[in-house]
Amino acid sequence: MKIKITYPYVEKRKLKRQKFFSMVRWLFLFAAMICPILNIVIGGAAWSLVVLMSLYTAWTLILSPDLVEYNRISQFIKAIICTCLLLTLIDVFLAPGWAIEVVPMVCFGGLVVSGLMFFTDIEKQKQNMLPMLLLIIFAIVGAVIGLGVWHEESGWALAVMGGSALLLLSACVVTLGNDFIREVKRRFHT
Repeated sequence: MKIKITYPYVEKRKLKRQKFFSMVRWLFLFAAMICPILNIVIGGAAWSLVVLMSLYTAWTLILSPDLVEYNRISQFIKAIICTCLLLTLIDVFLAPGWAIEVVPMVCFGGLVVSGLMFFTDIEKQKQNMLPMLLLIIFAIVGAVIGLGVWHEESGWALAVMGGSALLLLSACVVTLGNDFIREVKRRFHT
């Protein structure tokens, strides 16, 4: 018996896309290697950390998105967390003094939008609850630590972020009831 093995024809568009991503990958790696070297040679503030975080954010959100957890809630929350980390790095290394108010505002906006995305389609999105729970935990812990460390006038943003995180968590618990505990057990099973 003679078996003829045939493979599907690879389209030119897919080949061009693979070549493009290969070229972009090498450009990203080159930039990631050259920026810290330039920062060390030139001296000054650690701007290369901001560039590296920006490259990571662009790579994970645009050029190489997740294959498994690719849904609207998890991608949006990943964008919010990357943005908060990038803003914190800019505040720490380049222009200090403003992130204590801006990062909680961005996180608050992320909580509101992810809550709206979650509650508009609960049956489908309750499987994607883990990223939102992680953002809620991140916001509560950040608010508690921030309010414990900074006793200035800027504590209102942290209080609003923590309060909205608690409100969203309680809305999830009340709305889902026993399904909430079941989904949490599914996500953290051993």
